[in-house]
Amino acid sequence: MMSVSKLPPFVRDSVVLTTLDKEKLARMESLPSEDEVDAIRRLPEILELTNAFIGDESSRDTHLQLKAKEYLDSDDVVMAWKVLLL
Repeated sequence: MMSVSKLPPFVRDSVVLTTLDKEKLARMESLPSEDEVDAIRRLPEILELTNAFIGDESSRDTHLQLKAKEYLDSDDVVMAWKVLLL
């Protein structure tokens, strides 16, 4: 388990994710592997998101954080991390 202060800066400094969201993310023992993250790239809802914001990194990141927040709201912390690490 990591502390919120040890979260990657893009997560720790997120204005999309709440303090509670960040606390949930910090409870993970370890982050998903690159292979696990790559495996979700082909999911329709993820493809749609990443394709919609090609060339607009800022909007893409914001929408990925919003998607991760949806997973956090349903307590799927592993999937939230995978989306954040895309």
